[in-house]
Amino acid sequence: MKKLLFVSHDASRTGAPIVLLSFLNWLKQQKAYEISVYLKHGGDLEDNFKQFATTYLPAQKTITQRVVKRVFKKNEEGAQIPSELMDQSFDLVYLNTVVCLDIAPLLKKFKCPVICHVHENDFTINNYYPEFVAAKNLLAVNRFIAVSKSTLHNLVTNYAIPADKISLVYEFIDLDKIKKPSVTKDEVKQELGLTDEFIVGGSGLTSWRKGIDLFLSLAAEINKIQPDNGIKLIWVGSVTHEFSCRFAYEAERLGIKDMVIFTGSKTIPQNYFQLFDVFALTSREDPFPLVAIEAASLNKPILCFEQSGGMEEFVKDGETGLIVPYADVKDMAVKILTLQDNHNRRINMGEQAGKLSVNYDIGIAAPPILHLITQLINGN
Repeated sequence: MKKLLFVSHDASRTGAPIVLLSFLNWLKQQKAYEISVYLKHGGDLEDNFKQFATTYLPAQKTITQRVVKRVFKKNEEGAQIPSELMDQSFDLVYLNTVVCLDIAPLLKKFKCPVICHVHENDFTINNYYPEFVAAKNLLAVNRFIAVSKSTLHNLVTNYAIPADKISLVYEFIDLDKIKKPSVTKDEVKQELGLTDEFIVGGSGLTSWRKGIDLFLSLAAEINKIQPDNGIKLIWVGSVTHEFSCRFAYEAERLGIKDMVIFTGSKTIPQNYFQLFDVFALTSREDPFPLVAIEAASLNKPILCFEQSGGMEEFVKDGETGLIVPYADVKDMAVKILTLQDNHNRRINMGEQAGKLSVNYDIGIAAPPILHLITQLINGN
C-alpha cells in the first residue's frame, strides 16, 4: 500500500487543521493509502489526529539546539523532525498550510511529490509568514491547492506560481456532522440567559484579521440606528485574557456591555450557531472561512465584506446573504436591521444559503484531492 505523509503546522481548533482532520477521516474510509501525520506543534486536536493516523510530534531539542536558537534566533525546524519519521519512505508528502513550507526542501529527501494546501491569503502570509514562502521552499512543491479564487489569484500575482501548477478546491465541511447539534436551542438559550432576542452570530479567533473590533463596532452602530432593537451579538471562539480586558474597556464606553456575548471555544460550535438569525462575517481577510459555510448549512444568511477574501465567491448578494462595502459596519448594521424586520426575506435567504452549502460538503470536495494525490504518485 502506498504511503502518505501529512504535515500540519499545529493541532489547534482552527480552520486548516479541522479541514485536514475531515479529509483524513474521509481518506481513511477509502482504505487506499497508509497515512502518517507530522504535527509541527501540538494543540487541542492532537488526539483527533491520532485516531486517523500514526502521528508524530517534534523531537525534544538538545541543549545545543536550544542555545543555537536563543543566541542566533535560528529556527531549527528540520532538527526537530523525529528520526523515526525521517528514516521512513513515503510516496507523497502533503503540507497543510504555507506554515509547513519551511521543511519542504528537507522532505524532498523522500524523492516523492509534494503538495501544499494553501489556506492563507496575502495579508496573512506577508504579516506572519513571509520567510515560509522563500523561493527555495516554493520550488520544492510539485502542486498547490488553493481554497478559493482569491487565494489562487494571490499565489499567481504575488508569488509568481504558475496557474497551471495550482488546483482550486474550496474549503469544505462535514455537512452531516454540522447539521446535528447535540443540545436543543432552548438549552443553549438557558445557558446564555437568552429569551426571544434576534441573534447576530460571529465566530473565530478574537483577532484584527477576523475583525473582532468591527464586530464590537457593529453592535454600537446597531444601537445608534435603533436603540430599542432586541438584538444580541454572539461570538463563538477562543477568547484571550488580553482581549477580555480590551472588551471590558471598549464595551463600557460603547454601551454594548450587555449586548455582546462571548461563548469561548466550543467543541460543538453548531450548538450555538443554531441560535443565529444571521451570520455577520466581519473578517478583513478570510480565504474561505469554514464558520460561514457552517452557518450557511444551518440556513443562516451570511453578511460579509467585499474585497476580504473568498466569501464573495459563496455569497450571492441578495440571494444567500448580503455583501457590504469593505469594513463598512454602518452599512452592515442597516442591512441587519432590515433583515430583522423582513422575516420572510431572511428565511428565504437562509434556505438558499443552506442549499448552496451542499456543494461544500466533504463528500464532494475530497474526491478531487484524492484524484490529485493519485495522479502525482503515478507521475501524471
